[in-house]
Amino acid sequence: EPEFRYVAGMHGNEVLGRELLLNLMEFLCREFRLGNPRVVQLVTDTRIHLLPSMNPDGYETAYKLGSELAGWAMGRWTYEGIDLNHNFADLNTALWDAEDKELVPHEFPNHYIPIPEY
Repeated sequence: EPEFRYVAGMHGNEVLGRELLLNLMEFLCREFRLGNPRVVQLVTDTRIHLLPSMNPDGYETAYKLGSELAGWAMGRWTYEGIDLNHNFADLNTALWDAEDKELVPHEFPNHYIPIPEY
């Protein structure tokens, strides 16, 4: 089954991607309800993951200050001080190791990979 994921708002002060993804969601829902054949086929035959705001903490911080006062860095990090752009968990290695040991999918489900403690 085809699958895609769009993620926006990794840095809370970068709002254009967030707004575009919200518009895409609205478009897909509206056109699906209207019966647009291309959209209906896309939605029914594809796993679609849309995350418009990966960093809502940063968005809230930057929004409160306003664009004139926020500066380039305000809202980049979460409340915990993590820059999500540079802090992705390495889930590929865990999956590849499980595949090498033939644990996928019975003992290591590939649709949900727990985030390692490290």
